[in-house]
Amino acid sequence: MNIEKMRRTHVIWSFDSSCLTDELLSSLDVNKVDALRLVVEKGDVDKVLTFCRRIKAEVPGARERLPVLVDMYDHVRGSIIELEGPRELAFGDEVKISTVKGKGDLIIRTEEWPELFSKNHSVYLGNGMVVAKVKSLHSDHVVVEIVQGGTIYPNADVQVPATLKPMTLENMPEAFRAAAEPAVDYLILPSLEDAAELEKITKKMQAQTYCPWILMKVSTVATIDKLDDLLPLVRGVLISRISMAMQMDPAQVPMITKEIIQKCNDYAKISIVASEMLGSMRHNVTPTRAEVSDIANAVFDGADGVVLSEALAYGKYAQRGLALAIKTIEEAEFTAGGPSMNWVKNHPEVTNEIEAVTSSAYRAAYRNQAKAIVCLTKTGNTALHLASYGSRTPIIAVTMSPDVIRRLRLVRGVVGIMLDEAPDIEHVTSIVNSLLLHKSWIKANDRYVFVSVTLSSLGTEASNLFSVQTLQ
Repeated sequence: MNIEKMRRTHVIWSFDSSCLTDELLSSLDVNKVDALRLVVEKGDVDKVLTFCRRIKAEVPGARERLPVLVDMYDHVRGSIIELEGPRELAFGDEVKISTVKGKGDLIIRTEEWPELFSKNHSVYLGNGMVVAKVKSLHSDHVVVEIVQGGTIYPNADVQVPATLKPMTLENMPEAFRAAAEPAVDYLILPSLEDAAELEKITKKMQAQTYCPWILMKVSTVATIDKLDDLLPLVRGVLISRISMAMQMDPAQVPMITKEIIQKCNDYAKISIVASEMLGSMRHNVTPTRAEVSDIANAVFDGADGVVLSEALAYGKYAQRGLALAIKTIEEAEFTAGGPSMNWVKNHPEVTNEIEAVTSSAYRAAYRNQAKAIVCLTKTGNTALHLASYGSRTPIIAVTMSPDVIRRLRLVRGVVGIMLDEAPDIEHVTSIVNSLLLHKSWIKANDRYVFVSVTLSSLGTEASNLFSVQTLQ
């Protein structure tokens, strides 16, 4: 393994439930796909969970290497139908929208009529490419005025953020079904702003026999404002930039995205950047320069992964888009040069044991030019803390849990190794050395930093260990 050329930032291929076919299943290759995000359309939770089980059972290597993310509440609230080709909508145009053919200029499919619309509120068409204001509401149609012109395409989505109902413990039963499914590695919750409500949801899920790692979508200003209260309750976030741009000045979104990623690193949480990555490749064989730069900037910002647009799955160039995303990340990572240092966390405010040990290990690896930082972990928490420093030194997570190894494949710069039995303190070094010699790129006489915040997670004794080792 050429560790110098190992890609650290991951590509997540995204599909909505209408795309979950036998053809897709047969095309999946764990050597080309880092992770999958499956978006549950209304009423399709059983279909998605069945597909998750089939992935783990039928795709070679998926049970060991392919994390699956299920997004419960990102389904399209409405979509434009009866549109044969692209249509230009100009500023000032008045347009009738209806669910009944012949009653409107645009015909949509939605299960939320008429609650989808609200007078004087903004309507976003085609991921926000066209923006309209609702002028009047009628029983079988609404009249909107175009305030930002552009082109819409068949099956363009219809979004009205002002009428989106907040999610609570009581109105998300399907999420608990998904959280109890062992084939789901990550469950993505909607954007929440009430930490107490989020805590109730996560505690109930964690009390189940099985619980995936829980991510939260960041898509509203209220969620951004409460991130310091919300982040400790989840494993990480998915940053929905399109949704954020619908609620604030789009010019603010790039900097806010950077700030969210940095905050995730401060809290040792996973950060995933989403929204229209290579979306134009649904129709075009090559992406725009801005889309390619978009992916590279996520790498430079320190994100763990990027999510390709669901629209890509509907076009002819999905495989090409996936390969291009990987190449863009490799170019961004391998040509940046020099050691990557997270200077915000280089001098952290040490408030607990795990922060003290992992920050010391991070510095020791940098000073000693270690080939890797090796950590023993039960839940993956130590590996997440080490990864949050952004060091180019690879992190090897040694664990007895195949679920943890698979989930850590989504974390920037982390490689998992399976441990067959729990070590005791006296034999831990020899056991780890044997694993590294047989299952890693580290060679005899190479130096590595060894970390165990507490061996009680793997053995019977409790002891914090941190040392610089030479592989024997």
